[in-house]
Amino acid sequence: MTVTAIVRELTAEESSAIAKIRIEGDQVTVAYKSNPANEYNYTADPEFLTSLIQVVEATDLGGISLGGMVSDARRVGDLTETVQ
Repeated sequence: MTVTAIVRELTAEESSAIAKIRIEGDQVTVAYKSNPANEYNYTADPEFLTSLIQVVEATDLGGISLGGMVSDARRVGDLTETVQ
């Protein structure tokens, strides 16, 4: 089974915090606008992943703050940093 990656580069109007997000399987890679060359890798909780995909695929991000969503998920453990 092939997993298709979801990749979205965000404009300043779409997100003030996140430059790019990539979702592939349960792996989420985030590049922040503060240092877009540096990417952070996370493993996502399955329930959170479903919500994240819906937001990332929505034209207007569903009116959600993607940076806030990622920050909250990290705080509560829905996204855990993957050590490479």
